[in-house]
Amino acid sequence: MIYLNFAALSPTLLQVEQEVEKTLSEFKEHLYSDAGIQWYRAKVQECRETVRDLFQISDQSFIAFLPNASTANYMLLSLIAWRPGDIILSTTHENPSIRNELLALQHRGVVTHFLQPTSSPQQFLSSVQHAMQNQKIRAILLSHVSHVDGRIFPIAEIADLARERNILCIVDGAQAVGQIAVNIERINCDAYFFSGYKWCGGPLGTGGLIISARLLEQVPSIRSTSISGEQVPASRFEIGTQNIGLIAGLAKACMIKKQEGFNTESLKKIREQVKNQLKEIKEIQTKEWSGPHGPGILTFSHQAHDSLMKIIQKKQIVVKQFKDYPEGETPAIRLSWDSTIESKKLTFALDTIRQ
Repeated sequence: MIYLNFAALSPTLLQVEQEVEKTLSEFKEHLYSDAGIQWYRAKVQECRETVRDLFQISDQSFIAFLPNASTANYMLLSLIAWRPGDIILSTTHENPSIRNELLALQHRGVVTHFLQPTSSPQQFLSSVQHAMQNQKIRAILLSHVSHVDGRIFPIAEIADLARERNILCIVDGAQAVGQIAVNIERINCDAYFFSGYKWCGGPLGTGGLIISARLLEQVPSIRSTSISGEQVPASRFEIGTQNIGLIAGLAKACMIKKQEGFNTESLKKIREQVKNQLKEIKEIQTKEWSGPHGPGILTFSHQAHDSLMKIIQKKQIVVKQFKDYPEGETPAIRLSWDSTIESKKLTFALDTIRQ
């Protein structure tokens, strides 16, 4: 098998698997005794501090651990007191699970406008700014990095526009965290959720949500106080006992990513190699804009899409196929990789597409 779908799920790092096993083994000695509860809370706090370093934020108490980005999005949207007539801005490039939750708010009288990404960041910012002139815009929810074609949206600038108009800015970082550097304080959005098992190499079933003090001010229903009386802003989203092994594994993955970096130059070189070889094929059109892209993703369309997919599947090459969405940009094929991909496997995949 030649795996070119890292944007969907990356292999769990060996050190991360070992950390999960080690943590569960330690917890097993205590379980939910008084000592075990104290150990559990201390471990969660330690993991928050570790994850905080990757995101360059000052207060780890605003980090909540959740099973994945979709759950984080669902819980956040559920806790906001939407009013009939509220409008949410989003894009046609959002993951189906995110889009579905936005559409599900229709029963509460909420309308979502899905903006079509343009050919440049400047044009997209203009379309966002124009849409924000509507007084009923309550929030904007969009990806940091598009899962469709890897374009990096100008999140910090959009967050500035939203803040000026008292509009909530919620960011899906599932395709950003671990692929590119993410500085939450620089982005300055109201909420940022992410997955741990894509570009970070963390264990399946991990992710998180980072909220802001401003969000707590604007959405009182999110505020909570722990049973002990200690104010923990993120605790509203951490319901019940969680798998401390998975949380420790996510923290370990974030630590490794912080220490070893994002291998950006290596990923860029692979992307240029893939792009240049695909451009030699007249039946292929790469999906890009004039702005920056995530270095581990490249998407293209082929005139004989169905025939090509049959060949790719027969050769056991794993890719992401966009067949039904986004509207006007399908069918298309997304390739995604990390720096560990073997050169001979990548060459074989590209030769298969070329032939």
